[in-house]
Amino acid sequence: MLTPFDIWAPMFRAPFSGDVTQEITPRFFSPDIQGIPEIEHKVQTEVASYGKQLGKILEALQTLSKATDTPLPEIDTLVTEIEAIKDESKASFKDDAVAALDRLRKADKDAWQDVVATARTAE
Repeated sequence: MLTPFDIWAPMFRAPFSGDVTQEITPRFFSPDIQGIPEIEHKVQTEVASYGKQLGKILEALQTLSKATDTPLPEIDTLVTEIEAIKDESKASFKDDAVAALDRLRKADKDAWQDVVATARTAE
């Protein structure tokens, strides 16, 4: 039985419902963006993401902090929090993979065996 909510729900998005991934891309003709958007895009896609670039900067700051005996507690806290999120994400990815493999095993045992064999040879 359909309810009015079933009909109208796809048209309305509550805050934090659905995909919250955001691509950060320079906009053409924007006065807010410095540099050349085409170059920025190539750097992000061919060299390193913003996260990777910032990670290298944080690593360098921590190295300089230790070499000069200059404490940077805010940087250390930031790095610790980032590493915690990465660890949580890895655990979540593993759980998702185990669940997906279990579903595949139940649905198609031959395909499951192929995936497991492929994963073992990739090590």
